[in-house]
Amino acid sequence: MIKKLFVFGLLIMSLIMTSCVVYYPQTVDIPLISEKKDLRVDAGISVIPSIHSTVSYGLTDKIAIQGFGSISSDDVYYFQAATGLYNNRENSRVLELYGGFGYGNGRAEKSGDWGTLRGDYQIYFGQFNYGKIASEHSNFEIGFGVKTGYLHSNLTDKNYYNWISESGPYKTYNDNSLLIEPAAIMRVGGEKLRFSAKLGGTMIYKFTNTDKHLPYMFINLGLGVNYRF
Repeated sequence: MIKKLFVFGLLIMSLIMTSCVVYYPQTVDIPLISEKKDLRVDAGISVIPSIHSTVSYGLTDKIAIQGFGSISSDDVYYFQAATGLYNNRENSRVLELYGGFGYGNGRAEKSGDWGTLRGDYQIYFGQFNYGKIASEHSNFEIGFGVKTGYLHSNLTDKNYYNWISESGPYKTYNDNSLLIEPAAIMRVGGEKLRFSAKLGGTMIYKFTNTDKHLPYMFINLGLGVNYRF
């Protein structure tokens, strides 16, 4: 399984290295909080490449909170916070529903040119998660999630879409879009410390300036460790 994930990661990396994008799928942990004071800390790397970390906590018997951060090169980053409800059902199956806000900064470059598209964006989202946590008979965990939300971006076009000049003035596009991100996680290991793998996808549908494509990656793979306190 690990060998297959490694090969898959190399294939994704080969695609990513051929392009530069403003946004990519975030490798947020699907924690599957099961009880009050359940604390999950997940950290690792993705093939973008970037480093990321997620902290999730069962605040009450029904309410959970979560924070996530991802940092890449060239001042590219993303942070989000969310709160939601969880339900530990029968047979170690958990259902979660979160709502939250994310903020990031991205940059895209045209291949073979010095034109850039750069700026910040905000995401208002809801996310549904479902999965199976470890039990007395197995330490294997698996989960699936779908994140949907409103993406507002403020990107300055420095000769990315069209050539203007070497010194400007440059146009800033304030766009609104629909964001859809399916995700899946797998965790395997010991009772508390587990190896984690996360696969995420992104689909963005613009409502404004639809003739200007927003450069983003369709898929991302993250690998790391997950600790349950």
